[in-house]
Amino acid sequence: MTVPAPPDHPQPAPEQADADPWAPPGQGRVEGQDAAPAPASAPAAAAQGAAPGVPYWPPYPVPAPRPRNGLGTAAMVLGIVGTVLGLLVVLFWLSWLPALLAVIFGAIGLGHVRKGLATNRAMALAGVILGVTGLLVSVGGGVFVVAQVQAVKEERRAADKERRAREAAEHDRIESALEAARERAAKERERIEAEREKAAADEKARNLTFGQSYTYGDGLKVTMAAPVPYVPGRTTSEVPKDATVIQVRITVVNTGSAEVSLYGSGLPTVRDAKGNLVFTLIDGSGRMKLLPTSLAPGTETTELTAYAVPTSAGDRFSVQFTYGSGQERKAVTWSGPAGS
Repeated sequence: MTVPAPPDHPQPAPEQADADPWAPPGQGRVEGQDAAPAPASAPAAAAQGAAPGVPYWPPYPVPAPRPRNGLGTAAMVLGIVGTVLGLLVVLFWLSWLPALLAVIFGAIGLGHVRKGLATNRAMALAGVILGVTGLLVSVGGGVFVVAQVQAVKEERRAADKERRAREAAEHDRIESALEAARERAAKERERIEAEREKAAADEKARNLTFGQSYTYGDGLKVTMAAPVPYVPGRTTSEVPKDATVIQVRITVVNTGSAEVSLYGSGLPTVRDAKGNLVFTLIDGSGRMKLLPTSLAPGTETTELTAYAVPTSAGDRFSVQFTYGSGQERKAVTWSGPAGS
C-alpha cells in the first residue's frame, strides 16, 4: 500500500468572503453571489476540530501487527521430538523434557490464538497433543524399563538363591563325605589300634615261661615242659666244655577239626642269654624224637631234643617254636633259667 506524501507547504484554506458564520455548512454565501463549494478536506478538518484557516495533513495508515505463531510451531516440533524419543525406549528419559515444553508452548500458543495474536491454532493444538503423547510414552517407557530392571533383578536374585542353594547342598554333601571319611578313619584307627592291641596281646601271649601253653588260631596247642638236665649217651657227639646239657620237651596237640601241617616246625630254635644259638646234641641212643610232618585232629605228639647251654651265658635261655605259613606263621617263645 502506497502512502501519499504530505505537501511541502501547508495549503491555506480558501477564503470565504463575507461568509455567514451562522449558516449551515455548505450554505454560507455572500449576498448576490453563489456559494462556493467547500473544499474536500473541510469535513475532515471539521471532524478534527480544525478551525478555518488552520493547515491540515492527511493521516498515515497504521500497518497490521505480525501474528505470533512461533510458540505454536515450537510446540509442534518439540511434541514430535518428545514422541519420537519416547518411542525409543532407551531414550525415554530424554523425551519428557521436550514433551513437557511442547505442552507448555502449545497452551501458550492456543492462548495467543484465542486473543487473535496468532493464527496457527492447528500447530499449537498438535503440539499439545504430541506433548501429552510424548509424556505418556515417556512414562510408559519408564514403567517398562523399571519393570524390566525389576525382572532382571528378580532373575538374578533367583539365580543367586539357586546358586547359594547348590553351594549349600554341595557344602552339606562335602561335609557329609568328610564326616563319613572321618568316621571311617576313626573306625580304621580303632581297627588298627584293636589289631595292634590284639597283636601286642598275642605277642605277649606267645612269650611264655617254661611250662605254659599257647593255642594257634586253627586249634594247634603247643606246650613246653620245664627243661631238665640231660645225660648224653656214649654215642652222643662231643659236648662243648663249660656247658650245661638240658633236655627240651615240646608237646603238640591238634584241638581243631582239620588236619594241620607241621612242615617247617621241626627242631626248635634255642638261644642263650646273649642271643647266640646254642649247640644241638646229636644223640644216637634213640632218646631224641622229632615232630611228624602233619597231625590229625584230636591227636598229640611230643618232640624231645637236647642242647648244650654255655655256663657263662646259661643263667637264662630261650626256646622258639615256629608254626604256620606265609603271614600267618607265628613263633612261640619260652624263656627261663637253664637250671629250672
